Amino acid sequence: MTCQELDSILYPYLDGEFQTDERLEVEAHLTGCAECARRVNEETRMQQSLRRAARHAVETTRAPDTLRARIQVGIREEQRRASQAWLLRASAAAVVVVMAGGTWLALQPKQHQRFMEDAARRHAKKLPTEIAGTSHEKVEAWFDGKLDHRVSVPRLPDVHLSGARISNVTDRPAAYISYERNPETQGAPAKRIGLFVFDDARREVEAPPLPSVQVGSSLGYNVAVWREGEVVYELVSDLDETDIRRMIAEQGAQKSKPARPVTPDVQARPVSLQP
Repeated sequence: MTCQELDSILYPYLDGEFQTDERLEVEAHLTGCAECARRVNEETRMQQSLRRAARHAVETTRAPDTLRARIQVGIREEQRRASQAWLLRASAAAVVVVMAGGTWLALQPKQHQRFMEDAARRHAKKLPTEIAGTSHEKVEAWFDGKLDHRVSVPRLPDVHLSGARISNVTDRPAAYISYERNPETQGAPAKRIGLFVFDDARREVEAPPLPSVQVGSSLGYNVAVWREGEVVYELVSDLDETDIRRMIAEQGAQKSKPARPVTPDVQARPVSLQP
């Protein structure tokens, strides 16, 4: 794929209209072309800004009750059509069971599973970072002003910070923080760890506060989810679930550990204050 070809399909790609093999071709080009990757990131941020503005307008402007009622009816009708289309793509046996039992709603993925799947899908793309691996403080400062929520970069044990960029989880603007863990076997590739951080002020995502953590799986990755107040963290990696839980537990314990009091060094005191 060339830069000119990407230019002609950029907006359909950003709107998620491509199939998996088509997305892989685009992302392979983005991995090797810094200019196109920069443009994709800029367009993504523009779309996120427009979405935030639209949500703000909807939340702060109250439409007439009759219009709101019509919109709600339209939303429910669209959800019904989408659900029916999904059922048609399921196996014939499953459709018969669902229709006979009248329980097709049970097959809809839960909200938290939808967030897990989208995080795993975006992590698998291996898109280039916008800021290279550096200190945790610099990455946190880089995110200031780019998202509506503050981004705290966890100090995960036994890994090193490799970079960060702006991303999404479903329709939520998110920080994506990339870590790497050195392989235990000589010559093996480093283990990739991706951490998505996004706002959930309405608590619509099922995510427990630390020290609890919810671990599921999607697209061959383990996905750990937890929250700190209104902010949700989703960690995606092919590490074992045991390793992930230990890593998060150690990070939480280190974060809550009180700072050690500094004992004054007698040798550093002024001569007049020494005994």
